[in-house]
Amino acid sequence: MEIQKQKIKKVFEGVTKNKQIHESLLLIENASGDFSYHLGYGGKKTDTPILTASITKLFTSTCILILREQEKLSLDDKMSKYSE
Repeated sequence: MEIQKQKIKKVFEGVTKNKQIHESLLLIENASGDFSYHLGYGGKKTDTPILTASITKLFTSTCILILREQEKLSLDDKMSKYSE
């Protein structure tokens, strides 16, 4: 387990050395809860509020296109089809 943490830390430190990265937070947990690891950079900690900005638009678009590929929705569907 310690070797895995060292590898994760090395990758994280390599990424955060980039001058365009001002702050970052990495939190890794497994489903069973017996592994949890976090790293912060630029003063960020796991309890620090994070501004998500417009990333939610990208996430939502990706989810919609995945559902379209799975033929679970169509881009021509009206929103009322999915509301109560």
